[in-house]
Amino acid sequence: MITIEGREWGTAAELAAALGPDVTEAMIRRWRDRKGLTTRAGYSPLDEAARIERDARLNPRGRPRRVDVGAALVA
Repeated sequence: MITIEGREWGTAAELAAALGPDVTEAMIRRWRDRKGLTTRAGYSPLDEAARIERDARLNPRGRPRRVDVGAALVA
């Protein structure tokens, strides 16, 4: 992870590791295409990825998540 202007940025692998076991690198890459996750030179902001993960976790659609919502947001 790197910090740019006060925001932590990471690769898909780094973001997946930071957001917990329910998040995969493939999910991060799909968020770039489907959810508009900002990406510059292969890096995306952790706070933006955490928001997308929170929204997905709270949405009743899709597979159920195992990890508590707060755990993903603390990271």
